[in-house]
Amino acid sequence: MVFQDPYQSINPRLTVLDAVAEPLLVQGVGNGSERRARVSEMLERVGMSPATSFLFKYPHQLSGGQRQRVAIARALVLGPDLVVADEPTSMRDVSVRAGVMKLMNTLRKDLGIACLFITHDLSTARYMCDRIAVMYMGKIVEIGETEELLSNPRHPYTKALLAAVPNPDPSYRRPEVEIGGSVSTPIDPVDRCRFSERCPMANDFCKAAPHPALETRTDGRMVSRYRV
Repeated sequence: MVFQDPYQSINPRLTVLDAVAEPLLVQGVGNGSERRARVSEMLERVGMSPATSFLFKYPHQLSGGQRQRVAIARALVLGPDLVVADEPTSMRDVSVRAGVMKLMNTLRKDLGIACLFITHDLSTARYMCDRIAVMYMGKIVEIGETEELLSNPRHPYTKALLAAVPNPDPSYRRPEVEIGGSVSTPIDPVDRCRFSERCPMANDFCKAAPHPALETRTDGRMVSRYRV
């Protein structure tokens, strides 16, 4: 797991060496020298070179971007098949964000791992992801190949998300969003379609039936809705 805030997710009392080696220690992997060698290798991979310059530093001695690289190294040190990244770039400035995104893409390809990248930024999702899953109130409402989903959304919530993306062209006129209302309370929701109160196509059946399951359409897109 790579968390959003590296200032909170890294123990301030641990050195970089101890923080990145902790998963190895918990899982009983290697001895002290082997763990230090593995940590050094991962620090080099995430761009903290030479590793010897960072091993014995504490988090307060690092920049925000460096802390996030330590968090990425810690997540990868055990050689996982899947990394879950929860908005790992949202608290960084633009230049640092681009570096972290490029690093994660490189590591994903070089190490052959899958990455579940959680974000509310569609431009980030477009850069990072092969496939996108759109979630509304805890339910996935649409899944598809990135470019296909962004160019031809099927679910009204996906359409609304895309309509809200800023456009730098001053002459651009944003299309009117069809959905209305506001997000319902996510606490103990009623057992029906989570989007029914805002959906322009909802009927009485939608408002009474359980939340629709994700179904694969003829083009391979998975959509959660009763009326297409």
